[in-house]
Amino acid sequence: MSTDSMEKITPQEFQRLIRSCQVLEKDGHGEKVLQRHDGIIIKIFRRKRLLSSALLFPYAQRFSRNALKLCALDIPTVRVIKCGHCPDPARDLVWYQPVEGVTLRDYARQNSLEPMMASFGAFIAELHEGGVLFRSLHWGNVIVQVDGSFGLIDIADLRCGRRALSVKQRQRNFHHLLRYDEDRDQFFELMDQFCQGYAEHSGLSSEACRHWLVAAAESCRDKGRS
Repeated sequence: MSTDSMEKITPQEFQRLIRSCQVLEKDGHGEKVLQRHDGIIIKIFRRKRLLSSALLFPYAQRFSRNALKLCALDIPTVRVIKCGHCPDPARDLVWYQPVEGVTLRDYARQNSLEPMMASFGAFIAELHEGGVLFRSLHWGNVIVQVDGSFGLIDIADLRCGRRALSVKQRQRNFHHLLRYDEDRDQFFELMDQFCQGYAEHSGLSSEACRHWLVAAAESCRDKGRS
């Protein structure tokens, strides 16, 4: 796959797009996430290195492919509408319908997580058992839907394998889940419920889950102090 299969966007069209949308996220390199008046989200990808796999397989197309794979696994996620490429500035774009709901992080700031922590553990177990390795797994990329179920966003950095994740992959993914202090502090108050839900849907013991989580948290804290 390459930019040849993506909709061509001229520099003028790119600038008109930015002017016509609400900017939801940007950094020193420019806009990263836009929202159209009709609610459609446009995510903008910048290739960070001259020699990169993104040259042959743009992140916008990875994002689109991953959305299809998650849908095939019945895991709620975004619905991609189209992908595009602008040569100047060099940007790849993906238009998508967002998952309705709020991020788990925002939800936790206003509500108790106790009623849903076991189901959250079950959701993570479902990902792992389904071979989903989501390297950007954190509370800001998990959506709590209106019915209390969970979905995923920001899915470019995701891999769907044919087999369940290995122990090492699960351990690393728990590290991603607990990387931020705010999330980690709330999580450990309800860790037992999470481990129970994870164990019931993974065939692994809640004790093993707890051990991995504690080790992941200690590693995150050590990195934060260094």
